Amino acid sequence: MAITDTSISTDLQAAAAVGRVRWTVRGQVQGVGFRPFVYRLAGRLHLSGFVKNSTKGVVIEAQGPSADLEVFERELRERRPTMAVIDELRRKELDVKTPAEAKGRFEILPSDADGQTLATITVDTATCDECVKELLQPRRMQRRGDHPMITCTTCGPRFSILRTVPYDRSNTTMAGFEMCRDCAQEYLDPADRRFDAQTISCPSCGPKVMLTGSNGSPIPGDAIDGAVRLLMAGKIVAIKGIGGFHLAVRANDDGAVERLRRLKKRDHKPLALMCGSLESAQQLARFGAKGIAALTSPARPIVLGIKTSNASLLPRVAPGVARLGMMLAYTPVHHLLFARGGDSLGPLVMTSGNCGDEPIATDNLEAIHRLGGLCDAFLLHDRPIERSVEDSVLLDQAESDPLPLRRSRGYAPAPIALPWADSTPGLCVGADLKSAVAVVRDGTAILSQHLGDLTHPLAYEHFRKAIDDLRNLFGVEPRWIAADLHPQYLSTQYARQLAKSLRVPLVAVQHHLAHAAALMAEHGRRDPILAIVCDGVGYGLDGQTWGGELLAAGLGKLRRVGHLRPMLLPGGDAAARDTRRCGLGLLHMAYGDDFADLPATRRLVSDEAERAMLCAMIVNRVNCVESSAAGRMFDGVAALLGVCEHNHYEAQSGMELEAVCEGTATPRNMASMFEIRGRGTLELDFSPLVRDLIEGTERGRDAGESSAIFHEQLALGWDRMAATASRRTGLRMVGLSGGVFGNQRLGDALTKHLKHQRLRVLRHRTVPSNDGGIALGQAAIAAARAALEGGRTLHHDGLLAGGVKTLDLGEC
Repeated sequence: MAITDTSISTDLQAAAAVGRVRWTVRGQVQGVGFRPFVYRLAGRLHLSGFVKNSTKGVVIEAQGPSADLEVFERELRERRPTMAVIDELRRKELDVKTPAEAKGRFEILPSDADGQTLATITVDTATCDECVKELLQPRRMQRRGDHPMITCTTCGPRFSILRTVPYDRSNTTMAGFEMCRDCAQEYLDPADRRFDAQTISCPSCGPKVMLTGSNGSPIPGDAIDGAVRLLMAGKIVAIKGIGGFHLAVRANDDGAVERLRRLKKRDHKPLALMCGSLESAQQLARFGAKGIAALTSPARPIVLGIKTSNASLLPRVAPGVARLGMMLAYTPVHHLLFARGGDSLGPLVMTSGNCGDEPIATDNLEAIHRLGGLCDAFLLHDRPIERSVEDSVLLDQAESDPLPLRRSRGYAPAPIALPWADSTPGLCVGADLKSAVAVVRDGTAILSQHLGDLTHPLAYEHFRKAIDDLRNLFGVEPRWIAADLHPQYLSTQYARQLAKSLRVPLVAVQHHLAHAAALMAEHGRRDPILAIVCDGVGYGLDGQTWGGELLAAGLGKLRRVGHLRPMLLPGGDAAARDTRRCGLGLLHMAYGDDFADLPATRRLVSDEAERAMLCAMIVNRVNCVESSAAGRMFDGVAALLGVCEHNHYEAQSGMELEAVCEGTATPRNMASMFEIRGRGTLELDFSPLVRDLIEGTERGRDAGESSAIFHEQLALGWDRMAATASRRTGLRMVGLSGGVFGNQRLGDALTKHLKHQRLRVLRHRTVPSNDGGIALGQAAIAAARAALEGGRTLHHDGLLAGGVKTLDLGEC
């Protein structure tokens, strides 16, 4: 936290009997009970003055004894509300007012909406323990008992209901709900915990819940009880939450789960579960201490834990993988469902309210139109959702902090400080898969919520709206736009059009450099590192498909110091789905052009005509893509071991390959099954490993043992190549990024080996290692260049050695 003191000298300040100070507080200080906290603190110290929200954050003026003002400032920092985050506290000494001018009281003034928007927007948070306690009391004992929209100053929706800043009720979707007399009294009472709570409501004046049929027709009776009865009967209920809809069924009803999968067109991908308590969740999955802390945090993300034996009772929830995605109830509606349903209700499948890769539904009428054919009933409420915000997803890791896989509800749009602070505003459009965009202002990057995969038309429209939303919400007029180097990405094409329209430069950033820069940014690193970046695909500096890279990376410069030996993928993108094609590419790499006659090849592709065609494509290099992607290597090994021959969803083969060796010890004292070649750029060749996997299978070695060997050899190979590159470059810090590092077994094994080499290791903990973190990397690079150029407009300089290209309007 920075403190800027433009006050008079310390000696004069200490000598003054009475002082008057203005503080401007930046950070997450709106919508978290900060103003009521300030009001009560000032009252306890008998200070006069005011506090108010503004577009700059929170502004405080206080007058009183100088010693009390020092206590006031100290307690602002040290005793702030739980959800408050102070990024900056600016202090300015003012002339002391006369008693008549000071009025002798402290006030909460109306918000100031003038000026540039600098305030940090508060994230959506789970219902707090105090509200849950009130909620579960009978209505006759507590007037908010059973109120399914209960909130207070420290919990409930924030980002998902905010229309504009500052954070006041009139600027949220609560504006249409007029407070009743009782709520208004609590709102104005400094002693009440709902003092100045913008989302305050009760059964008399607040939003209401209702139960309808799949066509929107009302179902009479209590809505919560009716929803519980439907769920108990095996029906699918669409439930409106904070940032959109879920589709819910009982997880232990195989028929209901199977029907949901069929209707949602999600035959194989794991489904998330919701439990009413931590104890229930721990019966199904194991979590470390940090995983439990994440599960129970106000963010309430989905956390992926290792399945317990009890999870075998839910065979259709997450088939073929070793982990379950678990979350705890986080809205009042969720708590009421579990309280009314009791143990019989059991865990609920709680999956996104969409079909396929569409964005989740948010509006009631939209949901009935889009989801009416996927469910039997709707549990609705009438508080509008301003923007969709999906559940966040974290991977629980025993050896390190939980890894974000999707950063959304509970975390977005919290700002991330950039290593090079520059005030030049910008926009970053990220990548096409797992899309998230970002705006840059005042030395921070503000990432959007998860937006989905842009290949779906609705997701692409959602992406465009999110860009406009972030720009308007945070008052950013970009002076540059950053995008991926890949010319065919939809995000890049949109960025090109927008840059031309706004007449600003387009900064094109190589995909794997952006991965490395995102990791550097979240750790506050300016100095170059070695980065091992492993993913499925990225457009390389040479126009080829990269994805298994060792980079000497800085913020804006990279050198490709090593990579996986490329393999040929017949049909290009088709190999990402048909993993047998990746297996053929590995066999060709390991055995040469004669691979077509191998028993392994015949086992992999049993149809003779299809096998002949695919092998001929590889041998003759017809309609093939040459790729160094680690993700495709996982695909190929999964196919060769008979674990997964088709990816029905992204990274399925990698998840199942990791799952099949769960509980299998890492083999010891193995000989190296790889070769490192090259005097300049290093090449890591795993042909010996492929041959061992094939020979092991033919000897009867099971897939679990072979998968354990594969993971260990891949970690060893990267470790040896990183050690060689470290000696050449002098760099001792190694970062791990890219979607493949969602594989905990690989990440942990590689980290262990690198540390044994006395190399320091960076891993993700704030943004996803997958493409959900790309926008942050783009932001870090573009902001660093703007800062190093002294804030001048980025100039056209062609393709840099760093894989960053700034295009002028002519090139656009």
